[in-house]
Amino acid sequence: MFELNTDTISSVKKGDRKVILDLYHHTFQVLMGNAVRYTNDKENQMQIVNNAFMKIISGIDQFQIGTAYFSWAKQIVKREIIDDFRKNKQYKELFQYNDNYQNNALSKEPEIDLTFEAEELQQMLNTLPPATKMVFNLYAIDGYSSKEIMEEFQISYETVKWHIKEARKKLKVQIEITQTKKIGFEKR
Repeated sequence: MFELNTDTISSVKKGDRKVILDLYHHTFQVLMGNAVRYTNDKENQMQIVNNAFMKIISGIDQFQIGTAYFSWAKQIVKREIIDDFRKNKQYKELFQYNDNYQNNALSKEPEIDLTFEAEELQQMLNTLPPATKMVFNLYAIDGYSSKEIMEEFQISYETVKWHIKEARKKLKVQIEITQTKKIGFEKR
């Protein structure tokens, strides 16, 4: 069992390769789980994970013993995902939205009682355009506010809301398709 304590942090600072490798193995699934939600490309996922881990190693002295290590690591990987998105995409172009969009509150969608496997849900999210997927993940899954997303990407409130609404609309279609398939399968 790997334990992150003052000795471990000291060893990481000294460059102890075995401890660093143990920390990598301990952290990998958490970092990869976040990367997979935001990008479909396996190579890009690994790059994000490795870059985030390097930031964890270089900033290990900022980690406070007694706090949740995985929460701290998740924040680092989220920052890396956002930085990667900004750097590698023409993200301003991706954040364009329909000019006819009215600044209306998002309608309350009725909840559909379905259970999904994590893989099914990830496949549905992967159908979203990159910018819409990014905004929706930050908002719905990671709990960012619209204001935080606006500031993060330097986009308007209307653009954030449009992406959230667009994601919900597309996911609703995917859910309906899945529900129809499940019902059709059960009737056989």
